[in-house]
Amino acid sequence: MESPIESAEDLAKQTKIKYGALAGGSTAAFFRDSNFSTYQRMWSFMQSAKPSVFTKSNVEGVEWVIKGKGSYAFLMESTSIEYVIERNCELTRVGTELDSKGYGIAMPPNSPYRTAISSAILKLQEEGKLHILKTRWWKEKRGGGKCREDTLKSGSTANELGLANVGGVFVVLMGGMGVACVIAVCEFVWKSRKVAVEERVSVVK
Repeated sequence: MESPIESAEDLAKQTKIKYGALAGGSTAAFFRDSNFSTYQRMWSFMQSAKPSVFTKSNVEGVEWVIKGKGSYAFLMESTSIEYVIERNCELTRVGTELDSKGYGIAMPPNSPYRTAISSAILKLQEEGKLHILKTRWWKEKRGGGKCREDTLKSGSTANELGLANVGGVFVVLMGGMGVACVIAVCEFVWKSRKVAVEERVSVVK
């Protein structure tokens, strides 16, 4: 079933589809602390929902979405969503990112390794190695890319069926080419005779 929801604003405008997040997680904190009216309204809706729409884990949230069959939407970090939808073709991501934050490595104050680790991470990012690693572990390893493979297979099947069903088009095309050739030959003969007649008239004069 296709969902009419295409953004957070669409979720906030309706009450039929329930939505929630990981209890105590960063996504829930984002809605709780937001000053944007739409997100405040969504937070109030989540808090007042009975039974609770908050989950104990992201895995549980994904299970609720699958079992809900369009009646529940789970809000979580974009990187986690990307990982999940690469492996579960029943799920899809709706809308764009609501917020953008980076990840960091927590270290003790005045740690002697802070500068070295920061420099190493920046170097990996500049060389594109972080992107390569993400692609490998998100879209290739441990079941990643499953949905893309299914899409390619279904696309191949569709192409095969399409060629079998459009055979009549090629027949019409070949017939049209034959008619065009006949017309071209007739036109050539007619022009040739016309030129010949004109040349004879010129000689007589």
